[in-house]
Amino acid sequence: MAVLIGALFAMRMPCGATTPVQTTLYNFPGGNPATDVGGAFPEAGLVLNGGDLFGTTYAGGSGWGTVFVLEPPAVSGENWSYHQLYAFTGGADGANPRGNLIFSSHGLIFGTTEQGGAWGFGTVFTLTAAGGGKYTQAVVYSFTGTDGDGAYPEAGLVLNSKSGVFFGTTDGGGAAGYGTVFSLTPVTGGTWTEKPLWSFAGAPAGCGTASNPACDGANPVANLTFSPSGVLYGTTYGGGGPGWGTVFRLAQTAGVWAETVIYSFNGAPSSVDGGSACGTTGDPTPCDGGAPAGALVLNAASGALYGTTTVGGTPTGCPQGGYEQGCGVVFQLKPPVSPSTAWTESLIYTFAGPPQDGSMPSYSLALPTPSGGIYGTTFSGGASTAACFPVSYTGCGTVYLLRPPVAPSTAWTKSNLAVFDGDSGLGPNGLIFSPAGGLVYGTTYGGGLSGGYGTIFQVAF
Repeated sequence: MAVLIGALFAMRMPCGATTPVQTTLYNFPGGNPATDVGGAFPEAGLVLNGGDLFGTTYAGGSGWGTVFVLEPPAVSGENWSYHQLYAFTGGADGANPRGNLIFSSHGLIFGTTEQGGAWGFGTVFTLTAAGGGKYTQAVVYSFTGTDGDGAYPEAGLVLNSKSGVFFGTTDGGGAAGYGTVFSLTPVTGGTWTEKPLWSFAGAPAGCGTASNPACDGANPVANLTFSPSGVLYGTTYGGGGPGWGTVFRLAQTAGVWAETVIYSFNGAPSSVDGGSACGTTGDPTPCDGGAPAGALVLNAASGALYGTTTVGGTPTGCPQGGYEQGCGVVFQLKPPVSPSTAWTESLIYTFAGPPQDGSMPSYSLALPTPSGGIYGTTFSGGASTAACFPVSYTGCGTVYLLRPPVAPSTAWTKSNLAVFDGDSGLGPNGLIFSPAGGLVYGTTYGGGLSGGYGTIFQVAF
């Protein structure tokens, strides 16, 4: 996906001379169990295929989520056409898809459901075009949640186009119950073999000491990133020594996969709970990000990784869970320079939250390019007057652009391309770029003008 987004980006970058225009392409109507029609609460971003936008909704249809396609109009300015491709029943076929879709090299649609399946721990499914706009759904794999297998896949899949092998993560299950990385390998006859490649150990008490040095990640909820060299990169929402999540690397040698934690987030502890605020004499540890929930993007030229954390950055603002941890960050990880073996992390932007800035940047970024833009979304923030969420999450979310420093400055600069107000949607879930350039598409988890069940939006710039 990182390579695809980078390719789309390189086709045409916006010059920033025009005022961005936000348009709602579709308002989800919610579900009607009697007819299995209508999606609700899209939690994943979109995938573009042949000019059409494909995606999933967590609920709606018969109540257990849907797969849909939104087709552009034949005449510019007319309405887009929405079609529901499948409504999950909540049984063996799966329930509640939260991850994005992906197309195989043969044009099949693959995805995951967090729930349902033969054992109730989620599935990997496929949709095959059956003609006349109809699709046939099949379960490729049902997670067992036992004997080291994963459970509850929240993320979508990534594909090794050379081998045809898919890779993914599960939020739970595995040997220690903290989630897994798994592979799906095609087998002659149209079947698939699933294999857990790594089980996360979490951060058990006492880890990080000489007697128990390993502090692993816990609970991956984002897509993996597949590098051209065959290495998998990913994030875990929790775990690591400080307990605020990790960035990990998974590589194989002679067919055996091994994981390395290349960075553990420190979070941004404050003095609200009686401790010392980060970056002070009481706690000199620099204020860092915490709880990454989005996928990494890889700059193939430099080898650097970019991503977001849902919270962290500063020990003020954005109260989470009764204490303050900051509004989230965009970070950069640079690969080691010999003889060092350590990656170098830096925060390239720290969100300040309302009244103008976003908060909770919990979804994937668009890859930086030679012209320097990084695009993303924040789930909340953007305006202090929009009451889309509880008081802890003021504002309905933003689409933003980060531009790199221009010497002699060392600071990245951010501008908002769109600020959601509830009617236009709330809680945006990442972006995808049009190959034509100057357009981004995305979904919002809620809001809109059809009952608040979410939207599909476009921003032109």
